[in-house]
Amino acid sequence: MQKPKHWPESFPYVRTPLHDKSLTTLQVQILRTKPGPESGGDIATIPASAFTTPSALVRIQPITTPSHPANGQCGLFAARELLAGSFIMPYLGRVHSGAASAADSDYDLWLDRGADVAVDAAREGNEGRYVNDFRGVRERANAEFRTVWCERFGELCVGVWVVGSGKKAAALGHGKGNDKGSDKANGKGKGKSSTGIKKGEEICVSYGKGFWEERKAEEEDQPEGGEQPEDQSQSKDEVVDV
Repeated sequence: MQKPKHWPESFPYVRTPLHDKSLTTLQVQILRTKPGPESGGDIATIPASAFTTPSALVRIQPITTPSHPANGQCGLFAARELLAGSFIMPYLGRVHSGAASAADSDYDLWLDRGADVAVDAAREGNEGRYVNDFRGVRERANAEFRTVWCERFGELCVGVWVVGSGKKAAALGHGKGNDKGSDKANGKGKGKSSTGIKKGEEICVSYGKGFWEERKAEEEDQPEGGEQPEDQSQSKDEVVDV
């Protein structure tokens, strides 16, 4: 199976959402029910043809800039120009009930908080797990997480979007937050101005202030000389508080 360049050899790369056994029949039904106008939501439909796996729109790239918070790790970069408000790719991993969330996961996002459903890319995932926080990298986030309806999978997913209101581009699926403590991947950032993402530019979201406050508390509780959380710069429990 083809994997993206720089994907870890032993780490599972997934092409479709994985359903955890913790999901109830009702939760699966909610995931697989396409929201209608009566739901009052603003969830874009992403055609099956709108993305490829691996994605042709992004590339995983090692970070070697000493001042970058994730120096020595990897980030997600645009492989071509991405228009403001356009869909980039789904964020894939293991879809599970909120009750089954791993407290130590840095890759867990609410998919639908009302239904108590989240997606975790800590143990398996796709390129979306390499999106870093914008702090220390750029002035503002240029991407965000939003819930979408993926026709390819026939279910709700978390999508990675370029910041911007471009509804027309989003509806067509051409190259557009969420937190474990906020509403869900609900596009709170909608309407933010954006000029898109240039080819070669790093794709960055906002993990949210709550995430960093929690990590700071964990570091303060860490015994002197103790092991630090792995890849903490790539975690993304909170996103839209920019």
